[in-house]
Amino acid sequence: MRRISRNLKLFALAALGFACAPAAAADFPTRPITVIVPYAPGGPSDIAMRTIADRMSQALGQSLVTENVPGAGGMIGAAKLARSAPDGYTMMIHQNGLVIAPALYPKQSIDVEKELTAVGLVNTSYSFLVGSTKVPAKTLPELIAWMKGPAQPVKFAHPGIGTLAHLQAIIFAKDIGAEVTLIGYKGGGQAMSDIVGGHADLVWAAPTTSAELILAKKIQGYGFGAPQRYPRLPEIPTMGQSGYPNLDIPFWQALFVPAGTPKPIIDKLNAALRETLADEKIQKAYVERGVQAFPPDQLSPEAANAFVAAEAKKWGAVVREANIQPEAN
Repeated sequence: MRRISRNLKLFALAALGFACAPAAAADFPTRPITVIVPYAPGGPSDIAMRTIADRMSQALGQSLVTENVPGAGGMIGAAKLARSAPDGYTMMIHQNGLVIAPALYPKQSIDVEKELTAVGLVNTSYSFLVGSTKVPAKTLPELIAWMKGPAQPVKFAHPGIGTLAHLQAIIFAKDIGAEVTLIGYKGGGQAMSDIVGGHADLVWAAPTTSAELILAKKIQGYGFGAPQRYPRLPEIPTMGQSGYPNLDIPFWQALFVPAGTPKPIIDKLNAALRETLADEKIQKAYVERGVQAFPPDQLSPEAANAFVAAEAKKWGAVVREANIQPEAN
């Protein structure tokens, strides 16, 4: 009899929970939302989130509070999100590295598809291969000759293990047959700071962190990993035009929440993101920063999750087929 009574109580509590869930979703959000940026301030993810945060806050009626949680190529922040309550009050912005890291470091990464779910795709862009002004090369052919010279290896910076820039550095060095020393940072901002200061030689960087510096001649641009040249720097050839089409790789960013977050809450967050991306001021900021929003038919949570799953499959195959063995840093 006691067991029956206990089971009835458990059933009643569960029923109450299910009954409260729609109400909680209807009222959501009632307090500020924390957004994890899994890199140090100043990098592409940090800039992207700060670009949309105020407008998305207006759409939700609550503040978005950015929290930088750098380390391990963005996986420390991802792990923190996975451990968070699935209630919509903790989100994360992340990029290609979220699905590349598990292919490179399967024992050190979370299971993205099981532990997280995408809210929506934020933006996409491509990367420049840039170098310090101390590098004695002005063109990509000159750079390759210098990298393969006797006085190297080259100090190749990247924003963290498993990031797209990390993988691009490995692929580029492998393609040209050069030895490089990979230097990991806690974000693109820190890596770029060392390129400007001449403490590192090369890095792959998004236009948000590199284009203005190239124009100001504080760094050198050698190639643009995109199908077309960058409009504001048309003198820099694409990597495909230079004979390396496998380095024309899109860089993307998306918002995530913990797995198990109720769909009505995900839909509210997604609607706020869509409203933000449709804002003319945000669209102007995207143009200025050299990034683009995804097409409207790719902005739903379902489309975002399908995209992330396809990216995970693609990068797993790339890492295996290229037999990429990353260094510890």
